[in-house]
Amino acid sequence: MKQLHLVASIVVMALHATGVAASGVSIPCDDGTRYYNLAREAGASRDFVKAAEWLQKSVAACDSYPAWHLMGTAYQRQRNLQESLAAYEQAVAHAGSQDQAALSMARYGQVLALNGQRFEALTMLERAMEAHSNPPSWMRENARELDLSLAEAPVSSDSIKRSLASQEFGLLAMNQIENQANVRGETKARIQIPINYQLNSVELDERTSDNIHELGKVLASQEHEGKTFTLVGHTDVRGTWAHNLALSERRAEAARAILETTFPPLSGRLRVVGAGEAKPKYPGEDLPESEHRLNRRLEVIVN
Repeated sequence: MKQLHLVASIVVMALHATGVAASGVSIPCDDGTRYYNLAREAGASRDFVKAAEWLQKSVAACDSYPAWHLMGTAYQRQRNLQESLAAYEQAVAHAGSQDQAALSMARYGQVLALNGQRFEALTMLERAMEAHSNPPSWMRENARELDLSLAEAPVSSDSIKRSLASQEFGLLAMNQIENQANVRGETKARIQIPINYQLNSVELDERTSDNIHELGKVLASQEHEGKTFTLVGHTDVRGTWAHNLALSERRAEAARAILETTFPPLSGRLRVVGAGEAKPKYPGEDLPESEHRLNRRLEVIVN
């Protein structure tokens, strides 16, 4: 039931905003503009099949970011998810700014969620928020909904592998996103798997404790043979700065002990860092406990 509610909320948010201005869109040729405007008229009449057909003509006349992005939305409204993913991917490739690329990447994440790939979707949305200069509220709310839902259920090693592949070789590795991340020093692939901790403790909470074994399967796999990883512990904002910094490092140390004991090939390949309360997913002290819990987490960086 929770998953159905999540999918429904994502669909509703997608319907309210396309991420591209409804008017004043610049298409680089007359035919492309004409077909694009016809597509908008068809979409306004809820004829998304015809809208997609006009948009195909628009990009055939001249490739443009607005047409590819709107095509992704038209296919998303039809529930043609693979076509929607392909169109949003082209939109990222044709984006004229980091914000445009981030918007299409976030919509790509929405479609992944609709396709049942919730962990990969959350990765995509979080990286889109990092790339965007001022992430819109729908992007933040989609990510929060996914984050909360994933913290209640196990994440498979296959999902972690797909998430890493998208960062190293797929959509997240494309130049527009890579360049923006480089400015912020965040080009390395990261795993923000739900591995959360009990309050003021190094013990994993019961709901996400199995995820550390799924993580270990991936880190110790042949695909990552010889690579090193940094385990970053985090706390919520309650408590003193010094206490939280020390606690976060102990959390990462405890995670390393579990991983190296369970997966001996990882011995000597795991570095430990404590971030304390410096990088909460959800800032502030006046938060529901569900969000404090998500701040008490482990993050993995591929070196």
